[in-house]
Amino acid sequence: MTSIKKLPQRLRRYTDLASGLHTLRAKKITLLDPSRWDDGNDRVCMERYKEALKLRTLLAICFADCKETYHHWRVFTVGASGVCFEFDRDKLCKSLSGLEGIRWQNVEYRKLDMLRPSPKQWLVSELPFLKRAPYEPEQELRIIYSSATEEVETFDVPIEISWIKRVILSPWMPVALRQSVIETIRDIPGCRNITVQGTSLVGSQFWRKKVLGAVLDGSRKR
Repeated sequence: MTSIKKLPQRLRRYTDLASGLHTLRAKKITLLDPSRWDDGNDRVCMERYKEALKLRTLLAICFADCKETYHHWRVFTVGASGVCFEFDRDKLCKSLSGLEGIRWQNVEYRKLDMLRPSPKQWLVSELPFLKRAPYEPEQELRIIYSSATEEVETFDVPIEISWIKRVILSPWMPVALRQSVIETIRDIPGCRNITVQGTSLVGSQFWRKKVLGAVLDGSRKR
């Protein structure tokens, strides 16, 4: 009996092209200050965690632990300049194990109507990995770095290019620009054989063919 090879799980990092090129050229992902995050509730969680533990530094980076969605492209990238990196989940997370000050965890999403009658208090240790339920479609995995003694603005995590299984270009990137971007990426040392491609998320030819081939059914009004 032929065994079925299990494909590695992938984490998706949605970002802009400039940040993506930096990741490939420097061979690292960079954790940043969450104080400018769009979600005010999320910022409060991080601020409370930093304050309670008397930290001098608290930085983070976010990944999507799910398949490609329109939501991620629209919210976490900037139009035509967006890119998505698909990382081998196991290899990336394994590399974090020996790094001092690093924690990572899938985010838990909580509903307000479940919180109001509950006398149970939240644990400070939970706060960096909590979000409100409306954000659940993001299926976020978050990596944080903290330090009580050192104050820094960024923290770099080294990566290997082989952990990146695909680089996907924005669905809004003009087709005329794609080849130049692909060549630019593959000119980066170590990236010659990396898979770089567009996405048909908002422009699938197969979908359009099926639509154009749709037939009238018997329930139509006469």
